Amino acid sequence: MRDPQSLQQWLKHAADTPATSPLHRLQQLEAINRSLPQWCADPWVRQLRVANLRGDTIVIYSASAAALIPLRQRSALFLEWLKHHHQLACTRLETRVSPATAGT
Repeated sequence: MRDPQSLQQWLKHAADTPATSPLHRLQQLEAINRSLPQWCADPWVRQLRVANLRGDTIVIYSASAAALIPLRQRSALFLEWLKHHHQLACTRLETRVSPATAGT
């Protein structure tokens, strides 16, 4: 059995680990989410959030179903933008409407 590590040790190790680390994945998702308005400045884009990357699939959550309609219409352009700006070889787009959170 391995000895438990402190959070600080784990984060340091995660930062030193190659692109497969959880910390790297979070940073990558954050960078994509921050850059979404560069892809498209339309108001509906503010309702989108990249939630996950799974192999060749990018998972997008939306605050409303209406925002997913233009995204699906532009899915090929979006995947191409991800390839050029974030070096992602995603070929599939999975979309979901986020459940409403309590208090909002």
